[in-house]
This record gives sequence, structure tokens and C-alpha cells, in this order.
Amino acid sequence: MNNTLPIDQRFEHPFGTRYDSNEIAKLLDQAYGWEAKNRLLVQLAKQLPEWPDSDKTPKHKVSGCESQVWLALEPIGAHWQIAADSDSRIVKGLLALVLSAFNQKSSTEIAAFDFENWLTERGMQRFLSASRGNGLKAIVNTIRNQT
Repeated sequence: MNNTLPIDQRFEHPFGTRYDSNEIAKLLDQAYGWEAKNRLLVQLAKQLPEWPDSDKTPKHKVSGCESQVWLALEPIGAHWQIAADSDSRIVKGLLALVLSAFNQKSSTEIAAFDFENWLTERGMQRFLSASRGNGLKAIVNTIRNQT
């Protein structure tokens, strides 16, 4: 089954709504060790819609990531709707973590959320390679710069 959705539906995902950062924190805290956390990331990645190739444009591409990452932000009232995709399943799972923290939040809430500390509290930082850690910082910085 193809999980590709039209562009107007790429924002239709459960992260930031059904799964906020508190709910994801509980899931990560219950996953002991890298294998369990990795399985969780893969499960979360499956819930993000795959973008059509026509939407994977330079306009949406995040620089500073080893894997291909695309990001779209749209203001909805006082909040931001965020969609993301990657060609890497693990990175896509990490994007689900980012979306749980920032999707459907105001610019003030986005600026105030300490994502790096949140990852450290979940025990994730020690499992991330330097390149993945830098890529996550690039994604978070892109979101903050665009909101």
C-alpha cells in the first residue's frame, strides 16, 4: 500500500495533536535501550505520511542533514502546522519526535521548548550519532527560523 498523500494532506498526522511531547516522552521512557527506542522510532515513522516526489523540492529541503529531509510550515491562526518527511526511516521517526514537540504550537511555544534537553531527558542523545544530532539541530533551527 502506498502511503503517499496529496500535498494538502501531508499535515494530516497525529504528532502534536494525539501524540504531544508528553505522550511521546512516556513512550520513550518506557523503551529501554537503543533497540527498543529504535523500534519505537520505526513505529512512529510509519504514522507520518510520505510526501509525493513533486513536493520534495529545494524549497522544502532542510540543509545540514545527511539524510534527505523536507519540511513545510503553515500558520493556522496563532499556531503553526508542520509537516516533515525523510528518505531514512530512523530520521523519519526522529521527525515524529520533532513534530510532537512543535506541531500545532505558537511561535512563542516553539521558541521556548528546549528540544535538546527533552531528548537528553529521554535518554536519546547518547544513542544519536554526531551527524544525526547535528541534523536534528538543523531541523529545529529551521522550524524556529521560519516561525
